[in-house]
Amino acid sequence: VALSSEAGSEEMITTVLDMLYDMCWSNSSSITGGIVLIVKFALHCLANPNLEMTVRDSAALVVATLAESKPKTLGSRCNIEEIVECLFNLIENSNDSAAGALFENNPAWREDMDNNSKDGRAEDDDADERDWDSPTATSMAQGTLDMLACELPKKYIYQPVMSRCVTRLSSTNPNQRKAGIACLGVIAEGCTESMREHLPEVVPHVLHAAGDSEAQVRECACFALGQLSEHCQPEILAYSNQILPIVFALLDDTTVQVQATSCYVLEMFCERLEPSGVRPLLDSLVRKLASMLESSTKRSVQEMAVAAMAATAVAAEEEFAPYVPGVAQLMSKLLELREATMYTLRGRALECMGHVAIAVGKENFRPYFQQTMQCACEGLTFDCTELHEFAYAVFANLSKVMGEEFAPVLGELVPHLIDVIKMDEGQFEQAEATGDEGKAFNSLDDSDDEENADNYILHVRTALLDSKKGAITAIGEMASHTGSAFVPFLEEVMAVLQTAAKNWHPLIKAESAEALSSMVVPSVAAHHGGSINWTKGDISGANPMSPHTNAVVSAVLGELLKLMDDDDKGAVGKACEGIQSVLELCGPHALMPVSTDCLTKTHALLARKSPCQMAEEAEGEVEGGDLLTEDDDHDTFMTSVCDLVGTYGRIMGPHFAKYLNQFLPAICAYAKQSRPSSDRSMAVGCLGEIAQELGVGISEHFETIFYPASLACLADEDDNVKRNAAFTIGVCCEGLGELVVSQYPQILSTISPLFQIDSSASDQSAACVDNAAAAVSRMITTCPQAVQPMNQVLPVLLKALPLKNDMTENETVYKCLLGLLQANHPDVAVNKAEFLRVFQSAMAEGSNVDDELKVSINQALAALA
Repeated sequence: VALSSEAGSEEMITTVLDMLYDMCWSNSSSITGGIVLIVKFALHCLANPNLEMTVRDSAALVVATLAESKPKTLGSRCNIEEIVECLFNLIENSNDSAAGALFENNPAWREDMDNNSKDGRAEDDDADERDWDSPTATSMAQGTLDMLACELPKKYIYQPVMSRCVTRLSSTNPNQRKAGIACLGVIAEGCTESMREHLPEVVPHVLHAAGDSEAQVRECACFALGQLSEHCQPEILAYSNQILPIVFALLDDTTVQVQATSCYVLEMFCERLEPSGVRPLLDSLVRKLASMLESSTKRSVQEMAVAAMAATAVAAEEEFAPYVPGVAQLMSKLLELREATMYTLRGRALECMGHVAIAVGKENFRPYFQQTMQCACEGLTFDCTELHEFAYAVFANLSKVMGEEFAPVLGELVPHLIDVIKMDEGQFEQAEATGDEGKAFNSLDDSDDEENADNYILHVRTALLDSKKGAITAIGEMASHTGSAFVPFLEEVMAVLQTAAKNWHPLIKAESAEALSSMVVPSVAAHHGGSINWTKGDISGANPMSPHTNAVVSAVLGELLKLMDDDDKGAVGKACEGIQSVLELCGPHALMPVSTDCLTKTHALLARKSPCQMAEEAEGEVEGGDLLTEDDDHDTFMTSVCDLVGTYGRIMGPHFAKYLNQFLPAICAYAKQSRPSSDRSMAVGCLGEIAQELGVGISEHFETIFYPASLACLADEDDNVKRNAAFTIGVCCEGLGELVVSQYPQILSTISPLFQIDSSASDQSAACVDNAAAAVSRMITTCPQAVQPMNQVLPVLLKALPLKNDMTENETVYKCLLGLLQANHPDVAVNKAEFLRVFQSAMAEGSNVDDELKVSINQALAALA
């Protein structure tokens, strides 16, 4: 194998690479034992400029597939530094755009880039246009690096990449600076947790690159900013005052690529921004995007400008209302486009109107509802699946905004959506003979054709797959928001969703899980006036669900429980969320018939013994490691699993206590210091939800589980972990009352450092202080005599108020202060000025304190006067 790359033909090398690819998923010890040699050979081929690009692409695919199939083995046994260096070299030695991966599948982007190339060539230059479907050195390197970042344990990949990014960003060579900032953007998705933790060091590098003298570096800086904005939410929002002005300036860049990627940053950044964050730039931003839209002749820039306008509207919320007439007029022109090359721009305009509706609400959007719906429905008559997908997204958003006013169109739309969901997006066909009978393997490619062992090929219509996903989303939102009007369609929709839940594609299964839980809502609207009155843990009385609702719930939960055994984590996570949604709507009688299955499957997920975790178990067995080790990174779907555990406590109440011996050890495994901070935060937060719902039901586990876990996490280095630990210890004190007063001194001592955190540093810091204040408030409310010395504790608490971030705890802290006032506690008079300040802030205009609480606070102000 090693010699073949030197002396053998490309055909021989391709055959070897094909064979290695086919073996990547094998659990044979021969493969794991030879992984170092396999990677070395693949890198040698990948870096060899004398080989055809398709051969080198096959080599890249071998490395990427090993990262996916054997992440721990690759990380621990292979030289990751060598792999990463090879990928960086490919990018910096190529003249291709390193931000092009964002848009290469967009026809408008391709056309604009080809036109730019033509403009830069002499009239007699016959150079061919770029073949966009062929691999390039940059696309291979970025695709491989993305897979490494997504799949490898982060302790193996993050530092080797980041150290090279920083080194190259200080280089005098612009190609190296391009590679440095581009690779930083590439790993943002896979290394999101590490990026979030290191944003204070990362962001300055990106912002500096955004001002680089070279356009290719500025373009990649925008790409990196967009990736951080998309994957490092909400932490990245703390940098809005630095990021938005720079991006705003880049909208005027003379380079088309920079303009388009700047719009992409705005789209990603503004989607989660609060109105206060976008307010200072709102007017100038809307005017700038409108100007770009009207003046630019580049479709790629126009499309991204419309997308950025939509995200700006979502961020501004109702403050966007004054701009709706002007924006709607702009979009109306685009909604009339009928040329096939303009379909994507028309779709973007349709999408923008849907986002505007979400932003400004029913009353402000009503004048534009009919026109938007007509345009969306007309788009379904065009032979363009992408335009159909945009229409389905608009149907989803408008049903959410207009509610029952959307119901009249259900009779026309639901049957169409059902037909789309029923369509077959892929089929197996007999593979054609190649005519090369002696060849054992065929070249690898990245098409939508997948060959199986029986020599059949699965032809996948990717566009239809996306349309089907969009149709499922739309039908789920319609069920959720149109009330009883959806009931006549339930039977047929349920049938098609049950079939979709068995689809081969994970995204279809995940979307089906989310839509399935929505099917319960119309029945509750029709038979229960929109809500079911149920009591925590009460299964002795009559079932409050109507026979119709009971039947729908039974069918939905049955399908979601099957999906909990799926081999895709995304589908499993959505199934857990769906079950949670149904149980919280319908109560204990919904859970009772399936409680054994629910609890068993949930525990299996916590213990990492479910089908979707078996691949990791198999690799762990080969490596001889534990199932849950420090190599493992946070699985985002496990947050949904832990949320479901909290729901069991909310639904079952004291009945859940008998299962704590099984669940608590599995949960606490994620709270170990060796686990990622997201795991620790998730685990201690789950303990808090259990404690809040079970109250004294956790008493026998407090000293062995809840108390030590909370104290350890209160001393954690991560603010999110400390925040959840403060919540947990607070609700433990609230629920257990006098049983834990002996621990008050230690709790107060451990929680005290949280009040020294700078609340202005980040949202996470502010939330941490807020939850510390809420925890102390719960302790005072429960046993004020045990909070000693009160004359030292109370001033610290008051100084931390009003709350800065977690407004859900307003009732907790004001209930505490009002209780002290009502009891004429002696320390109230001593701290009267602070009490007045806190109460006055609660009554101020724009306060997040609810009106009912304000009535009591206003009375308290009168008493203090």
